Amino acid sequence: MPVTATKTWDDQRLKGERLAQLQEQMARRGIGALYLTDGVNVRYVVNVKIPGGAVFVPPHGEAIAFVRPRDMGYVKLRHANVQPPYYNEYLTWETGTTAKVDRFAEGIAELMAQHGVAGEPLGVDSVGPTAFLALARQGVPIADALPALEFARSVKTQDEVAIYRSIGEQYSHTIRAFRDALRPGISENELAAVVVSAWYEAGGEEISQLNVCAGENMNPWRRWPTQRVVGTNEFVGIDLHGRGANGLRGDTSRTFFVGEHPTPEQSDLYRRAYEYLVAASEPFQAGRSYAAAMQRVPSVPERFQAQLLNYSIAHCIGMTPSGYPTVDPDKPPLEDVLQPNQVLSIECYFGEEGSPLAVKLEDMILVRQGAPEVLGGAVPFDERFLP
Repeated sequence: MPVTATKTWDDQRLKGERLAQLQEQMARRGIGALYLTDGVNVRYVVNVKIPGGAVFVPPHGEAIAFVRPRDMGYVKLRHANVQPPYYNEYLTWETGTTAKVDRFAEGIAELMAQHGVAGEPLGVDSVGPTAFLALARQGVPIADALPALEFARSVKTQDEVAIYRSIGEQYSHTIRAFRDALRPGISENELAAVVVSAWYEAGGEEISQLNVCAGENMNPWRRWPTQRVVGTNEFVGIDLHGRGANGLRGDTSRTFFVGEHPTPEQSDLYRRAYEYLVAASEPFQAGRSYAAAMQRVPSVPERFQAQLLNYSIAHCIGMTPSGYPTVDPDKPPLEDVLQPNQVLSIECYFGEEGSPLAVKLEDMILVRQGAPEVLGGAVPFDERFLP
């Protein structure tokens, strides 16, 4: 049955605070303006899904969304500052003319002049070669927009934090449905269908990625579900990337045992993974350096290290499944300090190479002063294995 979630956030305030954080990062990096075409980045700025859209972000004031006529009606309900796109880059090559793409570059140069940043770098994400060359002909310096975007998104606004608490509740509902559907004879694909249905029941927007693995598909981690049928006395794992309100994504993993008689090896593996997850979450506290946090993450026996190192200790989540900050066990620590209201996924995968057994667990946490808050604290583990 549908789950009713209480809305505790303000969409317009969220949009305004996102833009303010992004413009602050632009100023820090000497970027005059941004021109973004990637759908996720466009949505981050205007808080609306716009297929084939783009956005111009000035150093101050409201962003301009470039929207096809077919989409203008609903976009204007959420973001009034819209205009038709200058051109469709993917059709330009068919005509063999540069007139439209030159008009695009001229228009961007005019916008930069109007906002007092003519001659300053334009940050872009994924413009194609024809647009890039046209901007160069106009003398517009190009910069990478990604650093400004990543640092702006790395600290969540007050409303994004509220949304993540709601996403945690959606995960609790969805993974409980997954757990309750487990039985010998059900296939990985059938379990995936249960997850999809439960996510939409919980008010989720979409599923961006879904892994369901049973038995030997746990190790090596098969990722995408198959017709493989669940057997008795084996592990089944799920890794769910579900998108909730305002484009924000969650990321949580769980493993459950199907049956009543786990072997000592299975019990030991689950216990080790759970204890590592809890201990690896605690170090990520606001004000602590990443180096200091990594020093507090527990070490694991050598036989588990090879596969554990395939995953991050912690990674940021938000509009994308990862991003800044990402804490990798095989890389030097970031030269930075953890910030309040960063949302991280803490993940672990315990399985020896050559064994079919593995346990994958992952939690979302909110960084704050002191111990982090687990987002989705009611997402179930297999309690039969807990201390």
